[in-house]
Amino acid sequence: MQSLGQNLRVSSLKFVVVVLGVLIVSRLVDLQIIQYSHYRQLAFSEHQRKYEIPAARGQIYVKDGDNKVPLALNQTLKLVYADPSIMEDKASAATKLAAVTGDPADKLLDALNKGHEYAVLKTRVDEKMAAAITSLHLRGVGMVNQDYRTYPEGSLASQALGFVNNDGDGQYGVEGFLNTELKGNPGQLNAKTDTNGVPIATTDNVIKQPTDGTGLVLTLDRNIQSQAETFLKQGVEEVKAESGSVVVLDPDTGAVKAMANYPTYDPNDYTKVADYTTFSNSVVTNQFEPGSVFKVFTMAAGLDLGKVKPDSTYTDNGCEQVSGYKVCNAENHHEGPNTTMTVVLRDSLNTGVMYILKLLGTDPNKITSTSKQSFRSFITDHFKFGKRTGIEQQGEASGYVPPPTSSDVTFANMSFGQGISTTMIQVAAAVGAIANGGKLYQPYVVAERDKADGSVQKTAPKVINPKVISKQTATDLGNMMEVVVHHGSGYRAFTPGYKIAGKTGTAQIPNPNGPGYIEGVNIGSFAGFAPIEDPKFVVMVRVNKPKVAGFAESTTVPIFANLTRWLLQYYAVPPSG
Repeated sequence: MQSLGQNLRVSSLKFVVVVLGVLIVSRLVDLQIIQYSHYRQLAFSEHQRKYEIPAARGQIYVKDGDNKVPLALNQTLKLVYADPSIMEDKASAATKLAAVTGDPADKLLDALNKGHEYAVLKTRVDEKMAAAITSLHLRGVGMVNQDYRTYPEGSLASQALGFVNNDGDGQYGVEGFLNTELKGNPGQLNAKTDTNGVPIATTDNVIKQPTDGTGLVLTLDRNIQSQAETFLKQGVEEVKAESGSVVVLDPDTGAVKAMANYPTYDPNDYTKVADYTTFSNSVVTNQFEPGSVFKVFTMAAGLDLGKVKPDSTYTDNGCEQVSGYKVCNAENHHEGPNTTMTVVLRDSLNTGVMYILKLLGTDPNKITSTSKQSFRSFITDHFKFGKRTGIEQQGEASGYVPPPTSSDVTFANMSFGQGISTTMIQVAAAVGAIANGGKLYQPYVVAERDKADGSVQKTAPKVINPKVISKQTATDLGNMMEVVVHHGSGYRAFTPGYKIAGKTGTAQIPNPNGPGYIEGVNIGSFAGFAPIEDPKFVVMVRVNKPKVAGFAESTTVPIFANLTRWLLQYYAVPPSG
């Protein structure tokens, strides 16, 4: 019995040894054969980084009159690194470094243990700390000059600008979108080191010189940007809203003069931001249902396709039956017979734009497949809704336009800006096409690129569609939108002596957890341009979830009004006539 028990134990032990052997061999096969290329590349990357000569990141400027003002500059500090493979006592080195840098010794030791030939130990080291580290004479520890981003204007245009993280990569805004251009290409040293294992940075030890990144001059106007941020902050706080955004556009080029969001942040202290959505430039990244602002584009389809004129009339019954659903005007508006298209925009009548939608089809009394297809084609092919504009901003959303196979109710809602998603930059560009007489320009924020070789590449305005609408349609729409400001929901923007065009929108917010909309909250928006006879700028304002009663005329229009009046003075626009 004892011999049998011993045999069983020996057999079990042999089995365990065999299993362990198989596992070890399998792991070695996985590491050395299956994942060989992966780990070889990691080791090669470490080796390469050790001998890199950093390139200077391109700096970013905006215009202030005839002067260039820096938004993003480089501050040269030191990066401390180590080659753990030649270090004799990592724990001792970590302890000595911790006493100088103030970092926990265990954190430094962990970095040394994880690195093979290259481990970053400390970034943003000034000359005083660098001297103290040098005096330690630690084998395998070296330093290299490293450019770090600094933003002298603080939070100005922060979401449009973005920031650079500790790895040297641009995040959000133009820093993220054009990271490759801005970053440049690092140079390379030969694998020659001193007695401490630190690469020797001498002229004859350079394999490849670095190519510095491209510098940028943005289209943003420093003064307009500053005023836009000021008026936006005031307006959002007055109506106790969750957030808000503003964009100012040149209708004759597509150049963005201001993009502001509130709340905002300081890119110098981006690590202190708890809510990462604050980093996003909502003007381009956040798609939303635009509400009644979109009625302008439904009206554009009716006018341009010859279905209505500004003085064409219909009977406004207050509500329409669509596929068994009752779709009504806001606030129980009921204008009755002989209601003109101008009044449709002035009083923001849902029934009026549904009337236009029907006229686009084969039967003027109902929504047909032809009317849906015609309407969708007009807003996507002409104004390019549902497509990214291509603006130099990271994370741009495309919006969403339902397909023509969607229900009649969906298209009825679309005609007055519900059930369709857009971005502010799309709407501003589309309003710009109305302002300039029918050309759709691609919006852009980079005015020029300053190359490392000294050459300068200026950005030429790009026409996406040379004839979105006819000049007559654009003129009619401008005049109708002026009535909205002079006599309608945009009355707070009325400025004596000036002709200003605009359209309000108050949209419901879709329920993220199911069908329908969230009760008691809305998005207020207002888009317009001035002066009508020779437009200098397009302004769009959006306010999210205001906590005061009322529609966009009380939550959003005041911001537009303050900024527009300031812009008229800034551009020295004389009174109309």
